[in-house]
Amino acid sequence: MRYFEKSHSASILIALYENGKLFYSQLLKILGHGGGTISSTIEYLKNLGLIIDEVEDKFGGRRYLYLTEKGKKVAKHLLEIKKIMEEE
Repeated sequence: MRYFEKSHSASILIALYENGKLFYSQLLKILGHGGGTISSTIEYLKNLGLIIDEVEDKFGGRRYLYLTEKGKKVAKHLLEIKKIMEEE
């Protein structure tokens, strides 16, 4: 489970799973956190092959993120764990 010790990694994966492709600013708004910590975690998740981070050519090069197939599988399991933990 060391893969998810990095700050907000599970939250990022779940947010992308639930919302699909998101612009970086949208992800920050959903998570309610600033960019510094999130940016380093995104790099970490990219290196694990869980997310894709692309820059759009239009509109000033906005950055958007989405899950790889591997990322979707992992996020699905994380969401199941989240639901179990939230049960009463």
